[in-house]
Amino acid sequence: MKNLLMKTMGLAAGAVVYSHAIFGIGGQWAPAPGLSVKASNDVVAGSGTSAISIDQKSVSGLNGFGVKLWVDAIPFIDLEAGSNIQFGTYDLALVSSGGTLPVKFDVGVPLVPNKPVYARIVNDLTVLYPFLKLPPLVSILKLYAGAGVSYGLTTEVLNAKFGKKAVDDAIAKSGATAADSPEKVSTILVKAIENNGLKSGMGFHLEAGAKAKIPVIPIAVFANAKYHMLSSMPSAVDANSLTLELGGALAF
Repeated sequence: MKNLLMKTMGLAAGAVVYSHAIFGIGGQWAPAPGLSVKASNDVVAGSGTSAISIDQKSVSGLNGFGVKLWVDAIPFIDLEAGSNIQFGTYDLALVSSGGTLPVKFDVGVPLVPNKPVYARIVNDLTVLYPFLKLPPLVSILKLYAGAGVSYGLTTEVLNAKFGKKAVDDAIAKSGATAADSPEKVSTILVKAIENNGLKSGMGFHLEAGAKAKIPVIPIAVFANAKYHMLSSMPSAVDANSLTLELGGALAF
C-alpha cells in the first residue's frame, strides 16, 4: 500500500512538473486590426492646368505574423521576448489633366501585389505576472498581465507630403525646372520610397493574455493582446496600436 501511494504521488508530481513548462518557443498570427494608414490627396508637382496630384488611399488593419520565446523559471513572474512583422498595401495613383496613372511597384515576386506597402517590425521584451492558474495544482490554463519595452522599425507612407518632398528633391538634384509628366513623377516616387530608410524608435507596451498547456504533451497555445506606444510611428498612421497574438509553441 505504501509503495502504491509513493508511485501515485510520483506520477502526480511528474504531471505537475510537465504542466509547468519553464521554456517555450513558437510562432503566432499577429494582426493589428485597429491600426490604419490615412488617405492623402494633394498636388505634388506643377500648378494650375499642369498640376499633378497624388491620390493615396487609406488602409485599415494590418496583417502579420511573428515569433515568441518565454521563460517561466523565475518565481512570481514570467519573461517573454517576441517579434512581429505587420503589413498592409494601399492604392496609389497620380491625377493630372490627362487622366489617372496608377503607381506600380515591381517587387519581382509572383502573386505579391504591385502596390506600395506600409510595414513595421516590433520587438518586445515583457515582464508578465500570472495572476490566475487553473486548476490551481496542475495549472493547465494561465492568465497573465504585464508590461515591457519595445523597439520598432517602420516604413514611411507614400502620401502627398512625402511625395511633394521627393519631387522637389529630385528636381533640385537634376537641375530641372519641373517634373513635367505623371510618368516622371511616378518614377521619382517609386525610387524615393524604395531608397527611404526605415524609421526606428523605442517605446513600451501593455500585455494581457492566456496560455494553455496539457500535462506531459510539450505543446502550448496562447492568445495575447498588446497595446504599443512607439516613437517610430509615422504621422500618416493612426496610433491605435493594438496587436493580437494567436499562436502555438513547443513548451518544455
